[in-house]
Amino acid sequence: MAKSLVKFAIAGFVAVLMIQSNAMAQVSLSVGAGSAVSQVQGTATFENISSLTTRPYFEGGMAFDSVNLTNNNNSCGFAGCSGAFPFSGNYMYGVGGTNGYIDIASTSGNFVGLEFMIGSGFGIHNQNVTWSAYLSGGLVGFGSVTLQSGTIVGFGGAAFDELRYANIEFGSSAPALDSVNAQFTAAVPEPETYALMLVGLGLLGFVARRRHQNVA
Repeated sequence: MAKSLVKFAIAGFVAVLMIQSNAMAQVSLSVGAGSAVSQVQGTATFENISSLTTRPYFEGGMAFDSVNLTNNNNSCGFAGCSGAFPFSGNYMYGVGGTNGYIDIASTSGNFVGLEFMIGSGFGIHNQNVTWSAYLSGGLVGFGSVTLQSGTIVGFGGAAFDELRYANIEFGSSAPALDSVNAQFTAAVPEPETYALMLVGLGLLGFVARRRHQNVA
């Protein structure tokens, strides 16, 4: 019985340490398909609708919204009717001030990894990507980089449940994205994490006290 309790307590502490370690890690940007998503569990291509006038838009276990962006896409709402060569089909798009961005939130737990094509519909030119990642409202990663439209960008390295993406050009934000792939993990509420730690501490204390009594 005592040995089983010790094993359970140790397992609890290991789980807590892993969770806390993941919480301390930072989300980072990578480039290329498969750079952040090793197992595709959710996809969004925006092809099932003619427009994204109703937001947020839900697809593939994700919610997509545009913040401080206006519809400027040939009466297609926030979905592109047809993209500039070599892009085609619907994509998510908006234009606004430098504080405008596309918001991607998970509805299926936390993101382990997230990938999408940037600049879909723009034709080939540079995109000034600005991004930030959040977990339960707290910032867990951010950055900016210049990449060519059509590039697949990935975000991973730590758990997050929201990503904000902007493309700053000529004093405004005009983000466009398509071909979204996501990998999820079940969210672990913070109160349960600490509850698990307390259980582990209690069990270790109980086992130590029993051993001391047996020796005496």
